[in-house]
Amino acid sequence: MKKLLIFHPTIAPYRIDFFNDLYKAFDTRVCLRYRNLKSQKFDYDKIAAQFAFEPVYMEEGIKIGGRTLAKGFWKNLDEHNPEIVIVEEFSIGAIMVLLHRFLKRKKYKVISTCDDSYNMVAENNDFSKAHKLARKAVVPHLDNIILVERKVAEWYKEKYGKGICFPIIKPDDKARAQYERIVPQSQATAIKNNLIGKKILLFVGRLVAIKNVEAAIRAFSTLNQEENVFVIVGDGPERENLEQVAKELKANTIFTGRLEGDALNEWYNIAQTFILPSYQEAFGAVTNEALLAGCKALISQKAGSQSLVEEGKNGYTFNPHDTNDIADKMHKASLETSPLQRVVLKENNMQHNYQALMNQLIKEIKEL
Repeated sequence: MKKLLIFHPTIAPYRIDFFNDLYKAFDTRVCLRYRNLKSQKFDYDKIAAQFAFEPVYMEEGIKIGGRTLAKGFWKNLDEHNPEIVIVEEFSIGAIMVLLHRFLKRKKYKVISTCDDSYNMVAENNDFSKAHKLARKAVVPHLDNIILVERKVAEWYKEKYGKGICFPIIKPDDKARAQYERIVPQSQATAIKNNLIGKKILLFVGRLVAIKNVEAAIRAFSTLNQEENVFVIVGDGPERENLEQVAKELKANTIFTGRLEGDALNEWYNIAQTFILPSYQEAFGAVTNEALLAGCKALISQKAGSQSLVEEGKNGYTFNPHDTNDIADKMHKASLETSPLQRVVLKENNMQHNYQALMNQLIKEIKEL
């Protein structure tokens, strides 16, 4: 069994199975820098309880330009003596691994994970100039790179001669079982919120400007407000402004605050349509979660997860800068939707299968 060493910041709920399956396929050590995401605070004890491995938590080291360089990269490389190393994006840690390989004349292969969307790489909409420069500096020295969107993998192959596609998705059966288990709770929540007989549109995410939720509310206000309800799950600095906009437009909205686990999954069960209107979105794991629950997905053309949408089949994509386009897609989805009568497990709307993609990814890693 080949020896694999993984360096990653931390593990979000939607990436647990990805790392568990890599761990099982190789003789693996997983090294993490943090015990939770910086931008969101999940219940990390629940996350860690699902690990198939015992991670090594690295110590904080010196700070460089506002970033903390963890200690132990070379120590773990020397101890585990891997044949393959997976690093995060084009980070300082990735550079540390590449330096170790060069200076110690090692032969192991280095693969990077990367969440770049096609909009970011091909349409010059990177999160930062530093990320763009790091891509140019680091990618030529990598042996391969795991990307979340097929068009992006093709772009990398054309430009750098490398790229494997593995979108941010969950195992179908496992997710579907979780949704089915809480159908009774979902029904109770729907009744409590007077949603029977309504068509429900859902947003899940941080309430920050880049998510473009205000445009979504303005577009939603053009629908029949007696018939439609817009449920907004999440919290953040934009919440007060968004609530005021919804009030001024008399938009039929429900703001739930931030939810996770069963409390969040209830809303995926209840909603018929899901929307992700971001101006910029590396991927958007929530799209996969909504499709697995059977929602129709309305996804920004700037989000990586628009790759999960087959136009007119399981949803629509739209220009996030065009409120009329957003409204048009909302109207289409509403016309294709029947009012909620009773919460049931909807038909799976995902067009990609997790296990098939994971088997292919493991095969490509082993063949390096």
